[in-house]
Amino acid sequence: MASAFPKLPGFVPTQELDKPNFRKVSAVKQEQNREIKQLPNKEYPVPRKQPIQVPSQTGMFNPDYLSTTHAMHLPKNSNNDSEELYQPSWVKMDRHVLRFSGFFKEAVVESALENYRIRKLTIFYYLEDHSISITEPKQENSGVPQGAFLKRQKVLRADGSKTFIIPEDFRINQDIEIFGKTIRLYDCDQYTREFYEGIGQPQEQSFTPQSDQFETKTMTKYIPQKDTVMKDYLEHKLGGGKVTSQKQFLENDRKVLKFYVFSDIEYVLHYYLADDTIEIKEINSANSGRVPFPMMLRRQKLPRKFSLNQPGQTYAEDFIRPQDIQFGQPLIIYNRKFTIQGCDPFTRHYYQEKFDVDFPLGGQEEQQIEQRSNIIIPPHNGIGDEQDSLGYIYRLQPKPPKKDFFKWVDNQVNLRFLAMFNTTKPEDKDRVFVITYFLNDDSLLIYEPTVRNSGIPDGKFLEKRKYKNAYNNNEFFSPKDLIVGNEVMINGWKFQLLDCDEFTKKWYADNFK
Repeated sequence: MASAFPKLPGFVPTQELDKPNFRKVSAVKQEQNREIKQLPNKEYPVPRKQPIQVPSQTGMFNPDYLSTTHAMHLPKNSNNDSEELYQPSWVKMDRHVLRFSGFFKEAVVESALENYRIRKLTIFYYLEDHSISITEPKQENSGVPQGAFLKRQKVLRADGSKTFIIPEDFRINQDIEIFGKTIRLYDCDQYTREFYEGIGQPQEQSFTPQSDQFETKTMTKYIPQKDTVMKDYLEHKLGGGKVTSQKQFLENDRKVLKFYVFSDIEYVLHYYLADDTIEIKEINSANSGRVPFPMMLRRQKLPRKFSLNQPGQTYAEDFIRPQDIQFGQPLIIYNRKFTIQGCDPFTRHYYQEKFDVDFPLGGQEEQQIEQRSNIIIPPHNGIGDEQDSLGYIYRLQPKPPKKDFFKWVDNQVNLRFLAMFNTTKPEDKDRVFVITYFLNDDSLLIYEPTVRNSGIPDGKFLEKRKYKNAYNNNEFFSPKDLIVGNEVMINGWKFQLLDCDEFTKKWYADNFK
């Protein structure tokens, strides 16, 4: 008898309620399934229900479309007890998963590091359809493809019973064979233990599996021992490093003890109290017949005993201190004897306060190189800036003159004046100019406005730069020299200042009262 219901899932009254899908099965798969005992899925008491996952309420009109669980499609305002009574097992066991940890040994050939490798696995057993999936945690530089070890599927028992693996087959500290791999289970999560206690088969205590050579030698992180002495040596060699005592550095910065010593000639010994370093300088004099070598010993910490150690292998207690330097006593520096002859007034005052020792003054002073004053400065030719030209007189390789940065930033102000030529020439007496004075660098710029049919080109009359005032001892122009009504001479041109703008008047009223 033909049924009037459509051949669709959910519309056929004779269909099985616990059938999870309605896919067609191939002939090859059906042939294999004929020999397998398809037992009905057994229902187990779950230790606790999974909470309903409420999907996000934004982004779509109906938030239920974002859910893929059965709990989100339950009818509203219904009795949950009656629904669970008629729910199939794959709905009751939805999202209930048992998790075990296991391992198996795998032989490694042609390796001097190891003979076997212990492969650790995580086994997931889904109570919904009694399927199994296995993953392997990834290890760095293991050389083994890790990750998904077994895709989710039902697995037959290895005893030939043609039945699938069920939860009762998983026991801690026992082996389970899955597709030829014998896996020893050593741990499970808390939910799995509650599940087995609910069915009356509690699991044994967990244990830690043994480690292999790869995990011991390769995966163990090496913690290097810090060689602070070598690190400090390398930092100081590169020009850095830290002072051992910051308090010592802050209290004694730029405090230097100066001693006059003698070995074969006169020397000057500097002791830096900030970091306990010593340097020795030669006293060079004119026509001495010696090569003017500046340093006898570069700045460094001076050991009491000369010895060859590893780089940077020195100890703080072996360095020479200020109390080791005494008047009249020889000071051995790298097997060379130096005699202390005196010190400067600061060193004498330091020894009196610190050690109550009267250190005598004396010693040959360093001769200062007399600065020659016969440099003749030629007059400026008017080309370029005079400060730039002076750089070629004082230095062979001149440096650009330094500008007053704060003056440049704080005085971004321009003073503008209206001026005319102070001359009797008929072609020039009517020419009008705009003089701009820049307060940030004391420079002047003269501009001639356009006058139609005058026959004189307009535009820039004088470049922007600093000019000297011939009426004020050739000093550079300042705002005091630019007064309305006065005559000024700029670069040989005489100008009569006629007027200024409103801002200039206000600026003069505020600054020259």
